[in-house]
Amino acid sequence: MSLINKAGKAAKFAVVTVPLGIIGWNQNKKTFMFLRGFWTRSVNPSCPECERGVLLCDTATPTNVKNAGKASTQLFPWVCSDCQYTLYEPRNPTAVRGAVALLKQQQAKAAFTELELAERELIAKRHRLSCRIFFVAAALTFANFIRLLIINAPLMFSVNWFSFAFMFWVFGMKRSYRAWQIANGHLFETGAFAYWFKQGKWLI
Repeated sequence: MSLINKAGKAAKFAVVTVPLGIIGWNQNKKTFMFLRGFWTRSVNPSCPECERGVLLCDTATPTNVKNAGKASTQLFPWVCSDCQYTLYEPRNPTAVRGAVALLKQQQAKAAFTELELAERELIAKRHRLSCRIFFVAAALTFANFIRLLIINAPLMFSVNWFSFAFMFWVFGMKRSYRAWQIANGHLFETGAFAYWFKQGKWLI
C-alpha cells in the first residue's frame, strides 16, 4: 500500500508539480497570496491586542444595542485573524479604525506613565541619535543634489537625490519631535506639534 502511495506521489510530482513549476504557477500562486494578504491588511484595521492579525467583520452575528431616546445601533463582532480578539463596532471600517486607534493610544499612555524618568531619557536619547543620523543623511544627499545641478546633470537624476534628502529630513523631524515629546512628557497633548514646531528646536 505504501509503495502505491509513493508511486502516486511521484506520478503527481512528474505530471502536475513539475509542469506547473515550469509555467510559473507556483510563483504566481505565492505572489497572489502575498498580494491578497497585503490587500487584507490594507483594508482591515490591525488588531490592537497582538499586532499580528487584522480585524475581520463577522456579518452573520450582528448585535442590536439600544440607545436612550435614539434608535438602536447594530454592532458587529470584528474578530482578529490571529488571536481571536473580538471588538464590537459598526460595520464601517473607518469607525473601527478610530476605535482601534483610541485603544492603542490608551495602551501607549498607560505604558508611558509606568516608565521611570531614566527609562524615558534612554528612549528619548535613542530618538535623538536617530534624528541626527537622518539629518546628516539629508544634508549629504542635498549637497549631492546641489552638486548635480552645478555640473548640469540630468534633471530627473538630480530630483531623485532631492527626494531622498527630503525623505531623510522628514524622518529626522519625526524623530526630533518624538524625542521632545518623550523628554518633556507631551505625548498625548493636543497642539503639542504646533508648539514644538514654533519653538524651532528641531536640531537636537
